[in-house]
Amino acid sequence: MSKKSEIIRIWQECFPKDSPQWRRMFFDAAYVDEEALTESDPETGATVSSLLLLPYSMTFDGKPLGAAYIYGAGTLRKFRAKGHMGRLLHKALCEAADRGDSLAVLIPASEMLRGYYSRYGFMSVFYRRPERYTSVHRFPTEGSYVNMSDLAPAMLYPAFERLMGNLDYCVQHSRAQFLTIMDDTRMSGYGFAAVSRAEGDSTPCAMVWSRQQDTSDDIIVTELLAEDEDAANAAISELQKQMPGRPVTLMLQPADDYIGGHLTPYGMARVVNPEDFLSTIAEANPHLRLTIRLTDPILTENTGVYTLNNGRLTVTDVPVSGCGQQRYDLDVNPETLTALLFSSRPIADITGLPARRPRMSLMLD
Repeated sequence: MSKKSEIIRIWQECFPKDSPQWRRMFFDAAYVDEEALTESDPETGATVSSLLLLPYSMTFDGKPLGAAYIYGAGTLRKFRAKGHMGRLLHKALCEAADRGDSLAVLIPASEMLRGYYSRYGFMSVFYRRPERYTSVHRFPTEGSYVNMSDLAPAMLYPAFERLMGNLDYCVQHSRAQFLTIMDDTRMSGYGFAAVSRAEGDSTPCAMVWSRQQDTSDDIIVTELLAEDEDAANAAISELQKQMPGRPVTLMLQPADDYIGGHLTPYGMARVVNPEDFLSTIAEANPHLRLTIRLTDPILTENTGVYTLNNGRLTVTDVPVSGCGQQRYDLDVNPETLTALLFSSRPIADITGLPARRPRMSLMLD
């Protein structure tokens, strides 16, 4: 049996809600053998656990960094609670670091799994701020717009790339990844709308994606990309026409200075190459003076003392115990460092390490 066939077999048991048509679409369009990791049972030799380590990129202070998306992690039922997935996650983090990724990201399938992934250094850093509207609420516009929702996905991508590419601290999508998302939207019956301005410009100026929850009739807007608020309202209005008479919940990106209030946890992240992030911060903040000791029990090569000074980052080994006292501004593990890098600005003001809230969406979750 091929590696792909073994993973599909695991997928069928672990994710039974995915239709055969959807699985065929995904494995034909997005699956690559080299991005799949498996774990075998030592007694039977059978492949019992698998995950995909999909390559994405993330803009960080305007710089593209590699982001490994851990997707489709599952273990056959009768082989669970034997450490297979733990070993596989360990392997995935090492693989991500070896191939040059800066960050690993994932979206837990349940709240219980957040605690499980935290054992491997993952931290909840991607949040959404729900904003709810009744079924009678309207989103008025001042300008005139043309509905572009039926435009072929390949024609939509340049506008998508421009709208999302302008966002910093944001997980980006390649053309192939965007086309897979659009196939997923169509096959799953999710909502999508796009509009352009009516002055003869056929380029979309706003796009919106939504899905429904099993427990409510709300239109859940999962991503909204727009040049301005007026264009955003136009896109949401088109979405309302597709599904009239339903409440609308916008899952908004929290502002960098937003703290307190209700936020919904979404994705988790873990730094796998701290030098990429800290050197970028050092270059962008030449007056920053900061010494950080990082202790990483899984990616032990990351354990060290990171000093940001005069726009440069230097990395040294942690001094041997008893070889003099060294003071650190921050003494952290991977999950704490990840939380500090991707947090609100008020928290950054306390720690001294510049931070912003990150953004991730449209990840086939």
